[in-house]
Amino acid sequence: MAKTYDEESKQTNKVQWFFFVIFIPALFAIALTWIVMTIAGINVGDWASKHAADVPVISSVFPTDNEKEQEELIGQLQHTLDEKEAKIQQLEQEKAGLNANIDELEHQVGDLEAKLTKAEDTDEEQEAQVKQISSSFREVDPEQAAAIIKNLDQPVAVTVLVNLSANERGAILGEMEPKDAAKLTSLLLTNGN
Repeated sequence: MAKTYDEESKQTNKVQWFFFVIFIPALFAIALTWIVMTIAGINVGDWASKHAADVPVISSVFPTDNEKEQEELIGQLQHTLDEKEAKIQQLEQEKAGLNANIDELEHQVGDLEAKLTKAEDTDEEQEAQVKQISSSFREVDPEQAAAIIKNLDQPVAVTVLVNLSANERGAILGEMEPKDAAKLTSLLLTNGN
């Protein structure tokens, strides 16, 4: 057991010797050099990073100017990328809004087309009714037909007269008062019939 204690104390003595003789004085020398160089106006950090780039193991600890430039470039590119992504999101929101407007307008167009189709159907029904009424006037005495047409609204009266033959129309207009016949004739000419 005595040898083990002697060996341990020798190893402890070597570690103590290393710290007291090499490590602590080296640290003191480095600190003293750092202070003196800083007082002398030398930027020790820049000087150390410049010269540390030449030492293989330490060069990985201190960034070089090229690495700093690359980091700045990466930062700028990241900032640009963030701005572009924000712009893309904004444009996508605008696109969604425009698509909603388009959908709404297409819906309105569909409604208007349905109304137009309904109106056309109604016009066709009215035209069929007018033709049917006009054909019934063919069978009525011209004097009675003139009295009936005189009491109709002028657009309806013109439509009925348009659907009659020229002879039937002439007979009915001949039975009317000249003033009423002149108005209806004028309206017939204005409509191009």
